[in-house]
Amino acid sequence: MSDLTYFIGIIFAFLAGIVVQIGVLIQKSVINKHSNDPKFIISLVKSPLWFMGLLLQIVIGGLIFYFIAIIFIGPALVPGLMSVGLIILALGSVKILRETLGKKEIFGILLMIIGVTFLGLSNLSIDVFTFNILDSGFIFRIIVFTIVVLSLAFIFEVLSRKHEKIKGLIMAIEAGLILSLNTVWASPGTTVVTHLVDGIIIEEEIIFGIIIGIMLVLLVAIGITIGQISLKYGQANILAPITSVPIQVIPVIAFFIIFLSIPPNILSVIYLIFGLIFIISSSFLLSKRQA
Repeated sequence: MSDLTYFIGIIFAFLAGIVVQIGVLIQKSVINKHSNDPKFIISLVKSPLWFMGLLLQIVIGGLIFYFIAIIFIGPALVPGLMSVGLIILALGSVKILRETLGKKEIFGILLMIIGVTFLGLSNLSIDVFTFNILDSGFIFRIIVFTIVVLSLAFIFEVLSRKHEKIKGLIMAIEAGLILSLNTVWASPGTTVVTHLVDGIIIEEEIIFGIIIGIMLVLLVAIGITIGQISLKYGQANILAPITSVPIQVIPVIAFFIIFLSIPPNILSVIYLIFGLIFIISSSFLLSKRQA
């Protein structure tokens, strides 16, 4: 990988994170105006401004820039680099949404950024071009892994209906669990795209690619919907970082369980451990304030 290729990948990962969080800010501004509407979701759908925020979050930041970044530097580093958007979210929520940030929340966001940076430095990379996504063992593992994560999300959905006071917090975690699978499924999807770009056409891969595309659309649609509802019950600058915790952690677990990969060296393991510690610590700080 050349220095120019690596640099371009980093730039697109940064752009993806920034654009996604700008989209969240725009959507949250609309949500605040319609939070008491009886038909909450319908009110959002009718708002052109909300649709613009959704376009920035899902299509431009979460799809176009995100996939370009993965093609250039692989899936392992991108979620961590996208955390730069949290800075934009924190500043924008105070200036635009008039939300508040205490010292604990600021420290929590900083821990989150440091944590995902360590995850990025861990160099947990997967060669999307050479990985065999048609291997029966891989397909079995990714299906079982998806079922387990979705089952956890369902449990949080049940809990959100029983605990009204922390409903936003619980739904933010639920949304994060569902959206974390986006990165897991995007990895084999990138393999299909990379092969097609290079003129390698495998019929079974194309069929699997279509299935992956459908999965990504469903995961994003459901995850974003739950995330939008969660914002109705709390601050964007608190709930968004909480949502990002499973998005950062689940792909790391998938790295070992689904892709059966191992870190390149002991330093990578150290970075990985510290990264997870910082991310989990930040979630405790943020969730305590939100609760």
